[in-house]
Amino acid sequence: MLLFMPETYGPTLLKWKASHLRRITGDQRYLSQLEVQDTTFFDRLVHNMYRPFVLFAFEPIAVLFTLYLTVVYIVLFTFLTGYEFIFTDIFGLDQGLTFLCFLGIGVGFLGASALVPWVYKRYKRRLAEVEKNGGTRLPPEERLIFAMIAAPCLPIGLFWMGWTAYPSISLWSALVATVPIGFAIMGIFISTYQYLIDTFEAHAASALVGATFVRYVVAGGMIEVSIPMYKNLGVHWTLTVLGAISLVMAPVPFVFFKYGSAIRRRSRYATDFS
Repeated sequence: MLLFMPETYGPTLLKWKASHLRRITGDQRYLSQLEVQDTTFFDRLVHNMYRPFVLFAFEPIAVLFTLYLTVVYIVLFTFLTGYEFIFTDIFGLDQGLTFLCFLGIGVGFLGASALVPWVYKRYKRRLAEVEKNGGTRLPPEERLIFAMIAAPCLPIGLFWMGWTAYPSISLWSALVATVPIGFAIMGIFISTYQYLIDTFEAHAASALVGATFVRYVVAGGMIEVSIPMYKNLGVHWTLTVLGAISLVMAPVPFVFFKYGSAIRRRSRYATDFS
């Protein structure tokens, strides 16, 4: 990232441009906002530390997608904890073979990654259509296509695994059920991060920090909660509960694809593309 990713932060690019103009013209009046603002490093640090919590408190887009990512992480952490209960206790695999079962999620990750070029080409094609009509950019909601494809796969995989994880049913059914789960997790994360970045632009880092902080705090605690869940509810009902939660959250990308532009117009930090 350090070597190959270009700088995209607007104020920094403007600072570089001002420095370039001073160098080629010799005119020291070319200054950017970053160079003339009278703020200390501590002031900037405090300001950038509290903004993620401001976004989380007052921005519906940040709140709902943080909640959505948190649910996905809760499902992921709780689901991974259950591998021992599923593949060791039910199917009788030893620890080594149980760890190999994580490859199913990896296949789902690879499947989602393989879809990225199609998503990218579709976005470029839609952007070309907009530019042909005099526009310059697509609304952030175009980034939600991947999440709309992936979101239904999460409850499908969880219900599938929850109700086929029996000794009388082939191990391969539960193992294959992990593939759509991995696909859904990767697709939702890619799409949601792109949507938050395009929605908040200059404040995108703050939106992502808020989402990351909340989901790790909540989902980390679920590791301890998940073990009693599997022991008391059993594998089938634990996965059913997780599937039901993910099913409730599955419409989120569809709702924002339809109403996201109206929500952004009422936002203080989001970009209005109207």
